[in-house]
Amino acid sequence: MKKITITLLFVGLFFGFSGSVFAQENHGGALNAFVKFGSNSRIGANYEIQVLKNLTIAPEVIVPFDFDYFVLGARADYYFDGLLKLPTAWDIYAGVDTGIIVNGDDSFDFNIHGGVEYKFAENWGILGEFGGGTSTTGGIGVAYHF
Repeated sequence: MKKITITLLFVGLFFGFSGSVFAQENHGGALNAFVKFGSNSRIGANYEIQVLKNLTIAPEVIVPFDFDYFVLGARADYYFDGLLKLPTAWDIYAGVDTGIIVNGDDSFDFNIHGGVEYKFAENWGILGEFGGGTSTTGGIGVAYHF
């Protein structure tokens, strides 16, 4: 019982202080939905979790327009707006995304991407993204920041 209490105390302290560690713009806590066009047109969604000052990871689900498979994956994004001294309304990022294509053959999907987001309201933004790898895509989307 003592070990559980001590573990919970340390976990609570970590999460209690994590807000002060990310005193600048928080890139996590964003739900992104997008439509991607290119060699493999599809729709998708991800939820960003901030792990470092300018780095997020996100679980991701992608479904093509013909619904003959889906991708379960993850992505990582690095945000350059602090480095470029951009206003808070703008985000410029680049990263990688990967996942398992579930269609009976269960193949692998790997891409690099870059993008920009403009926050037109406190919680809402629009996204533009381009990338390539297993599939060449560019797309548009919307973001909701919790």
